[in-house]
Amino acid sequence: MDLSKKENNQIKINKMSSAGIGNAALGSMASDFLISTFTPEANKPATRGQMNQLINKIKRYQEIRNHPDNVRGEKAYYDNELKIIVFRKKSFS
Repeated sequence: MDLSKKENNQIKINKMSSAGIGNAALGSMASDFLISTFTPEANKPATRGQMNQLINKIKRYQEIRNHPDNVRGEKAYYDNELKIIVFRKKSFS
């Protein structure tokens, strides 16, 4: 073995270059585009706006469907603020 040959075949260390950074950025953008294009809408994460819409849909009065109407024909609802069952003629939004 010749020691002088070993010293000349040292491992090169990769250096950062603008071309490498550009290629990484383009690859990341292409990946994000493909993921957003082919991911079904139902599997995408919810945004804050969508979460606020969901919170606003939660009603104070929620209909209890498996409870019979009272003698006056009023439907049973659960009042989320008072935490009791109330009977009302119509649904509330």
